[in-house]
Amino acid sequence: MIALLSVVPIIVTGIAGALGVFILLISSTRKIDKVQISFGCAAIAVMLYGISTTELYNSSTLIEANVSQRMQIASIVLFILSFFYFVIHYLNVAFWKKYFWVWIILAILAIIPQIFIYHPLIWNINKSNFHLINFFGNMQIINESVPGIITQITFGLGVISFLIITVLVIQEFHGQKNKFKHPLFLSTLIIFIAIINDTLVGIGIIKSIYTLEVGFLIVIALVAFLLSRNILDAIATKEALETVNLALQVHKEELEKTISERTHAYQAQAEYFRALVDNNPIATVTLDNNQRILSVNPAFEELFGYSQEEALSQDLDTLIASEDQIIEAKNLTEKVLNNLRISDKGIRKQKDGRQVQVEIFGVPVIVNNQKVGVLGLYRNISDQIKAEKILQESEMRYRSLFEDSPISLWEEDFSAIKFEIDRFKSMGVKNFHEFFSTNQDIVLRLMEKIKVINVNQATIRLFKASSKEDLFNHIHSIILPESVPTNGEIYASLAEGEYQCIGEIHHKDFLGNHIFTVLRLSIAPGYEETWGKVFVSIIDITERKNNESYLEYLSTHDQLTGVANRSLLYDRLNHALAHAKRDQTMVAVFFLDLDGYKTINDLFGHLVGDQLLIQIANRLSANMREADTVARFGGDEFILVLENINSIEAVKPITEKILKSIAEPYRNNGNLCQVTTSIGISIYPMDGTTTEELINKADTAMYRAKQLGKNQYKFFSLRS
Repeated sequence: MIALLSVVPIIVTGIAGALGVFILLISSTRKIDKVQISFGCAAIAVMLYGISTTELYNSSTLIEANVSQRMQIASIVLFILSFFYFVIHYLNVAFWKKYFWVWIILAILAIIPQIFIYHPLIWNINKSNFHLINFFGNMQIINESVPGIITQITFGLGVISFLIITVLVIQEFHGQKNKFKHPLFLSTLIIFIAIINDTLVGIGIIKSIYTLEVGFLIVIALVAFLLSRNILDAIATKEALETVNLALQVHKEELEKTISERTHAYQAQAEYFRALVDNNPIATVTLDNNQRILSVNPAFEELFGYSQEEALSQDLDTLIASEDQIIEAKNLTEKVLNNLRISDKGIRKQKDGRQVQVEIFGVPVIVNNQKVGVLGLYRNISDQIKAEKILQESEMRYRSLFEDSPISLWEEDFSAIKFEIDRFKSMGVKNFHEFFSTNQDIVLRLMEKIKVINVNQATIRLFKASSKEDLFNHIHSIILPESVPTNGEIYASLAEGEYQCIGEIHHKDFLGNHIFTVLRLSIAPGYEETWGKVFVSIIDITERKNNESYLEYLSTHDQLTGVANRSLLYDRLNHALAHAKRDQTMVAVFFLDLDGYKTINDLFGHLVGDQLLIQIANRLSANMREADTVARFGGDEFILVLENINSIEAVKPITEKILKSIAEPYRNNGNLCQVTTSIGISIYPMDGTTTEELINKADTAMYRAKQLGKNQYKFFSLRS
């Protein structure tokens, strides 16, 4: 079986030796390549290791085994030295390249004892180190000498050395996604794992075959593949250089041909630039250093009315500048003659005497660092000036309408909102009405991104600001939380393609007063893609809202006392019954009828009677909880609704408090009045489950209280 174990190192020996010799032969025929030479030495070291391993597996005595072991250690040292040299030159690690001589000395000191010194400190050949090797399920014995302390130190230093190599390689490939596909990274890890495996086998921790020769074989194959790519690249580079040399020869011939053709090219180029000038729609003129015209293009002839022949050799400024413009024109020309570029606007005259507004450009013409003349350009801007004047007048009219409008007008920039909405669309938001209704905080952030460009005086008056600057500096103070949902609806409409929106917005002025407004918003024409300009009008509807609120109040409250009327009473009682049914609680309904009110009304008059009803309503409200209801049922009758009652006993103290409060004297217009009240009480659910049923039974209980002497209360459900 030992002979069978020798198959692997024999294979390693053959392959490694062949590769090593091949690489060294290639290197000897070319310029010295340190990377290739170090790899060849590493391959030879692997071959020696394979030979020594084969001899070890087939040795019959400890002496034979020890010779093989010494050769193994020397081969490993040679391999680590060669592979380390290969790595630092392949990765170009300057530090280790500088101090590699230290490693050479250490390697020599490690190899010499293995070859020449026979001492127990090196190898103890008198002791046998038996290993059980698991080879494909069969346990085999390998007989080896015991390494001495120096050999153990040598092997330990070898492990540390290769650990340094491994760290260098890992650092080089750190962060690279495909590092496990690189031959150098992969081969280094394989050798390191193989060294660890053989160390564990050697000290008996695991029972397996030595895998270092297999690791060596894989490394040699991977590095050979790596170098083959470099060799192929070098061959490709050589071929590329030969191709470049050939191309240079061809280029030389073409250059000679090009030189002969360059004169014709210059002529064609001159014609090209002449055509550019002639076909330029802007009037173009060239002058010499004496301000004399050298050439004009057709656009110049058309603008000023002079032909090429008429303009040639003329003084430009005298030709096209009127008497009142001649000094200004000559100053501009003089600047260009002094190597300055000019850009200006002015008035020039045409051949027939008419004046034309032009934009003037002038540049010096410099050839070989010498100024040879001037190039002048004249663009007719008469129509542009007229259009700008019309636009300016239109802008002034708009500003006048804007500033003088009695309606609050705003000019705003919504481009930041447009940017955010486009971002939400890219995130997949489809229904912006639903999105903004459930994300009020986002709406508030969008409101803060609005940039106010301008407002009119009506806006300053509406919000009680001292100036535009005051409004701009405190713009967020006029925004109320109640306005967020409506603003969200407006932004949603804009996001879904609308260019005009309307909504009721709740604001606050600088004095703290609440303002109800109608806001109309429209994106300015031409800004549909950016929302960079948005017009907003705000109409104050506070008075209308207040009138609506007052009318709503009158429809639900008693006009004399201000407490709830029958309509509001029935509505609140229905709600109270629904809550009581849901929460399993009770509701108490009090029916109050004043005792002696008619006498006071007849004695002191209706005015005193009305004042008395108001005072009684106030006393009732003062003795009730905020959630309870006080309602005037008609005449001198009141109904109270007490919610969330847990027991009948809880009602009695409240009732007695009301009787006592009503019975206290009243003073109206100097008259001292006193009344009492009779109270009937019905309880939900024991006395009824509907509004009418509870009111009727409370009314019945009230009449029983009156029959029993007034100024008292009776429960409908308690007959005694």
